[in-house]
Amino acid sequence: MRGYLSIEKATAPAEMVLGPDGIRGLAISLSVGAIAGCAAAFLKLGLGLPGHKAIIWMTPVIAARLLGRCRIGTTAGAFTAAFVSLGSGGNLAGGLLGLPLVGAAGALVDACILRLENRKASASHTIIAVALAAMLANLICYAKRLLVPVGIAPHDIFGSAAVLLRPTSYALFGLLAGLIAAAGTYLFRRRKNPNESS
Repeated sequence: MRGYLSIEKATAPAEMVLGPDGIRGLAISLSVGAIAGCAAAFLKLGLGLPGHKAIIWMTPVIAARLLGRCRIGTTAGAFTAAFVSLGSGGNLAGGLLGLPLVGAAGALVDACILRLENRKASASHTIIAVALAAMLANLICYAKRLLVPVGIAPHDIFGSAAVLLRPTSYALFGLLAGLIAAAGTYLFRRRKNPNESS
């Protein structure tokens, strides 16, 4: 009996950090993050618009967090995607200097989703809130792009068209990534369980 209780107490902190699905949810987020990092490094959409890579990496990472239910899933997935992309010759992270901001972007989305889960928010509120959180997360990624090894990149700050175009583009692609992830997850769950309430 004692051994059983001690095992239960030992798993409680892990459940607090990882969530109800624990290691399984974390493994889903890490796996999807690795795949998203490879895709971000090698897949070219050819849009030529700033921030469009959010569609490639942020969409699956957020969807994995929503489906895997790991409380730190977006953060873990974002870090994994950034490391894999960096290791594959991509620039998702913007170098080692940008890694903390990629983690901050993931943490922001995780905090939003956790609050929605705790409040048992409706599907429409969840989709809107996740899309807005992803928009802010991609703006954090825009802030990371301003940094270069020697400091701030002046052409991104003082360039005439870039002042409004770049952050607007990052915001729109972040919003779109969050919208696709949240709506897609809702439709997947709805199809899997038609009786699920909206």
